[in-house]
Amino acid sequence: MMKKRLLSMVISIAMITGMLAGCSNPSDSGGTTAAASAQTEGTKAGGEDGTAAGALNENGENSTITEAAGKSESKDSYNVGITFSDLSNPVWAELVQEAESYGKEKAMSVTYVDAQSDATKQVTQIENFIQNGMDAIIICAVEANAIADVTKKAKEAGIYVVAYTQVLENYDAQYLVDPYNTGYACGKKAAEWINEKYGDEEVVEWALMDLPEFPEIIERANGIKAGVEENAKNAKLVATSPALTAEQGLSNAENFLQANPNLKAICCIGGGGSVGGNEGIKAAGITDFESVGLFGIDATENEILNIINGDPQKSSVSLGGGKAHGRALIDMTNALLKNEKIEETQYMPIDVIDSSNAQEYYDTIYKK
Repeated sequence: MMKKRLLSMVISIAMITGMLAGCSNPSDSGGTTAAASAQTEGTKAGGEDGTAAGALNENGENSTITEAAGKSESKDSYNVGITFSDLSNPVWAELVQEAESYGKEKAMSVTYVDAQSDATKQVTQIENFIQNGMDAIIICAVEANAIADVTKKAKEAGIYVVAYTQVLENYDAQYLVDPYNTGYACGKKAAEWINEKYGDEEVVEWALMDLPEFPEIIERANGIKAGVEENAKNAKLVATSPALTAEQGLSNAENFLQANPNLKAICCIGGGGSVGGNEGIKAAGITDFESVGLFGIDATENEILNIINGDPQKSSVSLGGGKAHGRALIDMTNALLKNEKIEETQYMPIDVIDSSNAQEYYDTIYKK
């Protein structure tokens, strides 16, 4: 137990030195620190329930090109509320901070809050945004169905609704992951590694860190499974367990390897599980980092450094990352507010980062 606590502390310290988002702002915060910072900044910008801290300023595929309906006259500045399902996710923590910063360049006063995986709390946050007269609300839903009524109320009040990652019943624009193909890219890369390292073996055991709370993440996990199984015929899935945070990823990797000593590969649906999983493999006593491969999604800074350093993590799929997503959401919202034409549905990019391009990716995205 003491060993696990010590390792958890080591990870927390390590994550402070680097950021955890695919196209992140190259600052020195990340992981648990980024999440804590996001919650602190959110409290400064507004209360946990979405109430403003002070007086508001007076002043892909299947995409549909739409034109904003012109719900209100053009103004010099706008107020935007953001509610996220869980800002303990480091990528999302970075996203909201970047949205707040970038929003200032677009004459937007951005207030972000953390729903802490509580659908009822998120409904209250959106109701408070409506009462505070927000011009637009960006939502990463805890449960899409739970906010159908309140998003309808927002639209009836002339407030634009922008959805992130989950499809909402009532929205003006949405920024989505192509979940299946994102997962498939991760799984296919794992399969290629399995074929290269263990192609002659009859059975190669692998495990999956999933997150079966959200339909889109279930699809991502299904894509991972298909990517592995269709491209590595000897691969056998022997264990699954959910992971959103690095701490969960560490615990999962240790448990996977303890229960399945012949395990050769681990795939993760997100960067938190990947970073923790990388350390969990080490904690399990694995010293030959070429014998076990870990494959992730998000391309956070810690993931990319793990790849560069020759750690167990062999690849990660970049979706653009927290910083890029924050800017994309603000750009979409700005277009709506300015009554400009906009693609109603936009998708995040899918790029596999491995040892062949990790250094270049790091130098481009993270290096100061």
